[in-house]
Amino acid sequence: MSTVVSPALRWGTIGGAVAICLGIASVGMCGDVTLPDKPPPPTMSGSVQDVMKSASATHASWRAGLERDAAIAGIPAPGDDTMAKKLVHRVDDQPRVIAPGEGSIEAAGLRLTATTEKEEGRNRQAMLLVIENLTDSDLAYHVVSTPRPGGAACNDRLLLAHNAIVVARGATVTRSECIFRAGMSLAIERVETIALAPLSSVYVSRLPPAAVGADARLSRGHRPSLPAGMSVCTTVASQTVRRDIESGETTWRDLVDFYARHSCESYQFPEGYRAFERDRAQPLPVGS
Repeated sequence: MSTVVSPALRWGTIGGAVAICLGIASVGMCGDVTLPDKPPPPTMSGSVQDVMKSASATHASWRAGLERDAAIAGIPAPGDDTMAKKLVHRVDDQPRVIAPGEGSIEAAGLRLTATTEKEEGRNRQAMLLVIENLTDSDLAYHVVSTPRPGGAACNDRLLLAHNAIVVARGATVTRSECIFRAGMSLAIERVETIALAPLSSVYVSRLPPAAVGADARLSRGHRPSLPAGMSVCTTVASQTVRRDIESGETTWRDLVDFYARHSCESYQFPEGYRAFERDRAQPLPVGS
């Protein structure tokens, strides 16, 4: 059976097809019909370090870091006023000489005693310096000493693990100075200390000694006892800061003062920073 299509339906179908074809042709051929440009992909300006620095530059992020670090260390989080205080700095630059068995000297809150001890596994004695904290707070310390006579023998000594930057209140640290020879003494050229609150003590202990300009001979045994979950930072000073340390423009006091207030895990010593000479000398974190 065949199907009969009416003339009106036939012409309607043809007309619709023609309209569709004309529409397609006009899109393909007409220059006035355009699509919007594809938006460019998102970009991130600056390095990862810049982004991290920006994220840590606010007071809120600095405060959150204090709370977190204090919790890890198992100590109360210090208030902003505590972290912004001028730190007690003592210095004694009177040159003195001490020798094993000849008593001690006291300087800048420390008692310094030269002694000797047989090196483990070796048939010889080492000359040691015992550094005792006489105050009621932890102390960052900087004791500049020179064995007399010195020489290459001092480089061959066995190193003793110790905290080369901080001595806890009422505690002692002992560092090896040289292989001992009869008649040897120890020249003490300068002693500096800075009193530290508990969290600041942790912060400063986490530094590699080079970050505070310490002599490599005196600090190679740096093995601080730190809370579980914390380790010594891989802090590296910028070339400009290293140059300022070498020239004396930036001092040991400046470096310790900054890191007593800022975790070395999140902050780097800024060029031109100076130790606080009064409470709240700058907003924290410095550089925010």
